[in-house]
Formats: sequence, structure tokens, C-alpha cells
Amino acid sequence: MKSRLFSVALVAALTGCASHSDLAPITRPTDGSTLAAGQSLAGSPITAAPVTDWWREFGDPQLDALIEDALKSSPSLQLAEARLRLAMAQAGVADSTTLPRVSGNYQGNRERMSEHFLYPPPFGGSTITTNRLALDFSYELDFWGRHRETLRGAQSEARAAELERQSARLMLATGIARSYVELDRLLGQQELSAQLLKAGREATSLVDQRVAAGIDNEPARNRAHSQSAALESELAAIGEQVLRVRHQLAALLGAGPDRGLSIARPRLTQAGALALPSVLPAELMGRRPDVVAQRLRVQAAEHYAEATKADFYPNVNLSAFLGFQAIGADALLKSGSRIAGLGPAVSLPIYAGGNTRARVAGRYAEYDAAAAQYNATLSTALREIADAVGAWRTVEEREKAQGIAATETGKAFEASRRRHTAGIDSRLTVITSQADAIAEQRRAADLRAQRFAAAIELARALGGGYAPSAVTAQH
Repeated sequence: MKSRLFSVALVAALTGCASHSDLAPITRPTDGSTLAAGQSLAGSPITAAPVTDWWREFGDPQLDALIEDALKSSPSLQLAEARLRLAMAQAGVADSTTLPRVSGNYQGNRERMSEHFLYPPPFGGSTITTNRLALDFSYELDFWGRHRETLRGAQSEARAAELERQSARLMLATGIARSYVELDRLLGQQELSAQLLKAGREATSLVDQRVAAGIDNEPARNRAHSQSAALESELAAIGEQVLRVRHQLAALLGAGPDRGLSIARPRLTQAGALALPSVLPAELMGRRPDVVAQRLRVQAAEHYAEATKADFYPNVNLSAFLGFQAIGADALLKSGSRIAGLGPAVSLPIYAGGNTRARVAGRYAEYDAAAAQYNATLSTALREIADAVGAWRTVEEREKAQGIAATETGKAFEASRRRHTAGIDSRLTVITSQADAIAEQRRAADLRAQRFAAAIELARALGGGYAPSAVTAQH
């Protein structure tokens, strides 16, 4: 009994030689409720909650099909899914360390015995065959939580990888939706620019006639030809932009550039509003997969730090074996050849040149980095929501003003046509009014695209309808 007490006291004393009490993380995760966002988000006109397939609200079956195809075969999603499988495999490896290990082993040795060692003749100097067939057991008693904390860290990383896959899905869907809206805008601009160019060419022809008749001067002709050439250049530039967006969509789909050429003219019908979470920013942490994933990375770093701290304490392994051992093969499986054993093995860290302290300090540095990244992610998420809400409000206000401008230019164009029919206005005046009306239509088309873009940004900023599972929500 005295020897056992002495051993326990010795272990405790020697363990105290290595301490980690002065090691701790420096950075802490920000409490989301402390980030003021109420004023920026107050009075939002947003009315309907985002759903997982939020892009269907735009009412374009072709867009639905493109995003569904991309979610099946995009390289970016395949990469995220591979990372998820890797994280799950690592969690499985960590889980295996918490369980006993059992192995079946056979060992056979042919050896000559020394005449001058443990065994005298006739064994000494003879050649024998030894055989061992046994089940060997080993189990590390996880008193200090090394394996338990490692497993928890790996599980947190696996959940984070799943959320990052969700985030990759969201980024892919928003990328396709953005490009699709841009394609719609450019094709509309291309059509209106063609109308504007047609009107410009007619105006140029009329100016040429007026100069020939001595009504206008040469500078007027130069201005008309310059404007017409500028419209031709602009139309060509729009055509190039259309090709670029088509190629971009093809790349997002994981296909060759020809895939983008087959995309028909978009038929977007509406850009519905979305709802903000009822409590911000606290609820944001459960709606944004990237925010939740980064929070899980912080938790994983904390678990790994705790696991590394266990290296300051004794490592206790329990081993056992059960089987047969004999000289020669004939008697190997006889009852008299049975062997069995059980015993602990204790490894005590006494001096490692500061290795363990350095590794714990490194783990805390990893925690600090993860916490800082989480804080940055949370702050960025709130900024993106505020920006998206602001963009939506601005587009609504601009559309109201643009609607008035478009109405007035349309009225002016119709009035000019009537005056031309009555012989009051010239054809050139009518063309000028038409050009003004087309220019307002172009601005209206741009604002329509901006409204769709704002809806897309709101969907992305709010997590794209992501809803955390009960397990994830607890973390």
C-alpha cells in the first residue's frame, strides 16, 4: 500500500513539473447581439422569407434547369463534397481512437539456442521452432480527454465542412443567377441599341440631305455621323459582353463554352422580396452557413487545444493477450500451451524541452486565428445584409423616378409623331424624340436588372434559405 501511495504521489509531483496554467487564447468570438444593425435594417420593405430554391421566385424555368444542372455537376461543388468526405473520414479516424483495438497475430521463429545463455544443453546448442498464436488487446484509458476532445474537434470540422458545402451551393446558385440576369440585361440592351442605331442612321441620312440642301452645315453632318459610329461601336461591345456572359455561365455549369451559346433569351418575370430574420444579428448566426461553419471551426480549435493539453498528463494503456504458445507446431493448440496476460503501461511526460507547451501555445494560436476569422465573417455578413437592403431600397426609389421619366419621354415621342403627321414637326425631330424614349427604356431595363440583382444579393446575404439542423443549432 505504501509503495502504491508513493507511486501516485510521484506521478502527481512529476506531472506538476510541466504546467500550462499560463497558456490561454487571446481572441474571443464576438457576441452577435453586440453588433448594432437595427438602424441600418429598420423599416425594410422585405416581406417574404427566403427558401432553399429561392431562384424559382423569378419564374423562369430555364434558370431553374441551369441551376439544377450546375448543382449536380459543378467542379466547385465536387471540391466541396470531397472536402466533406475527407472531414468525415478524419472524424471516423478520431472516433476509432476511443475504442479498444483487437488484433489476431501469429508469430513463428526458427532459431538456434546459445549453449552459454539461459538454457543448458540439450536445449542450449539446439535449433528449435517457437510458435505464438494469440489475440492481442490494447486500450488507452482516456483519463484526460485526449481522444474525446480530438473526436469532438473532428466532428465539429465535419459539420463545418457540410456547412461549407451548403455555402458552396449557395455561391454557385447566386453566381449563375447573377450571370443570367446580366445576360437578360445585355440582350435587352442589345435590342434597344439596335433600335437606337436604326434611328441614328435615319437621322444621319436626313442630316446629309439637309446639308446637301443647304439647310444644315458640315459640323451638323459630322456630329450625326459621329453619333451613328459611336452607336455601332457600342452595339458591337454589347455583343462581345453577351458572349462573355454566355461563356461564364457555361463555366459555372462545368461545361464547354458552346453550352452557353445554347441558352435562350431569359424570361424573368418577377423579383420578389425576401424577409429579414426576426432577430438580428443573433438569428443570422443560424441562417448563414458560412457564419455557422466558421463558429464550428472555432469550437474545433478549442477541442484540439484541450486534447493537446492532455499531453501534460500520464498516458495509461491497458494491454492484454489470450492465445497459445509452444515450441514446435504439434503442441501449439493443446490446452497446456494456453497463454494469457493483462497489465497497464504508464508513460509519464517529465521533460520534453518545452515541446508540449509549444504545441499547446500553437493550438491556442490556431484558436485565435479561427476566432478572428469568425468575427470577420460575422461582421462581413451583417455588412452584406445591410448593403443588400440598401440596394433594394435604392432600386425601388430609382424605379419610381425612372417610371415618371419613361412616361414623360413616351408622351413626348407620341406628341412629336402626331405633330409630324400634322406637318408641324420634322422627321428629324420625331427621331430625336424616339431616341430619347429608347434611352429611357434602356435605363429602365438597367434598373430592372438591378432589382433582380438586389433580390439575388438579399437571398445570398440571408443564407439562401439555409435552416440549421437541431444538432448544428446547439453549436
